[in-house]
Amino acid sequence: MKFQLWSVLSLALAFTALGGCASDGQHRSTGEVMDDTSISARTKSALYADPLTDGLNIDVEVDRDKVQLNGFVDSQAQIDKAGQIAKSISGVTSVDNNLQVSDGGDRRTGEYVDDVTLSTSVKAALADDPTAPGGEIDVEVNRGEVSLGGYVDSNAARDAAVAITRKVNGVTKVFNNLAVR
Repeated sequence: MKFQLWSVLSLALAFTALGGCASDGQHRSTGEVMDDTSISARTKSALYADPLTDGLNIDVEVDRDKVQLNGFVDSQAQIDKAGQIAKSISGVTSVDNNLQVSDGGDRRTGEYVDDVTLSTSVKAALADDPTAPGGEIDVEVNRGEVSLGGYVDSNAARDAAVAITRKVNGVTKVFNNLAVR
């Protein structure tokens, strides 16, 4: 498992190094991207290794050493522990803990399939709209509630993503956790 994680991290670092540029506020240097990729991988690994947190269901987004935790978990204790873990990672300057407690109970197979379908529909709607950077937005769904996370370049992009998501059939609630860079 550790070998696979480090293999993925190595590939991610190599890929991002190829697309790096000098830092000028909006654009980021290769080193900055690599630092964020490293923080993301170390945070995800620590969440996965912790017996209380459910690292597989917690999305980690990093931009300029700022960590965002997005998704749905089973308890407030998991939210608190995930935040503590993220803050303990070397290089992290701040943590936005956007985790939500799911409404409880195990989901039936049909509910899970519906959420996967709804997630796909939201991602497709975001990708089809030129005002929302769909590829940069994390979409997590639990029983029709959608959590949007990640970092975007403007308030207009953030607002567009939320408006587009609300229009998707089946969305019951939107948690706007998008941050403007």
